[in-house]
Amino acid sequence: MSVEYNPKYMQHFYNPVWESFEDGYWEGIKQRKLVFQKCGECETFSHPPRVMCPNCKAQNWVWVESSGKGRVYSWTVLRQEVHPAFRVPFEVVLIEMDNEEGVRIVSNMVDCNPDEIDFDMPVELCFKEVTEEWALPFFKKVE
Repeated sequence: MSVEYNPKYMQHFYNPVWESFEDGYWEGIKQRKLVFQKCGECETFSHPPRVMCPNCKAQNWVWVESSGKGRVYSWTVLRQEVHPAFRVPFEVVLIEMDNEEGVRIVSNMVDCNPDEIDFDMPVELCFKEVTEEWALPFFKKVE
């Protein structure tokens, strides 16, 4: 199972709003790329995007494209409808990225049943179309 959107609601539901320090992330998403901030001073990765490096307090960020490889750190399965735009059941996963040290991202799985998900399961990035203009980063298990 993976998250399924009810198209009836999507035209009114998905239009992200972001702060200027998040521009790089959302521009990457528009190009179907997953990018993370990397401090230009101490080289610490950061996600979600922020104004200041949590390690050295610098404001010198570089946007780095992700390898797209990661592992399931945690997950939950939603079985009760939280909004009519999302059909249940679906999984919400916390992915720890392999090559971007310290980065974890909340996402969803595609082509995966809830009972197949396991701790430390290897996954890779894919994008799922949400609207004609937007796609979001999802993950699929590595075979």
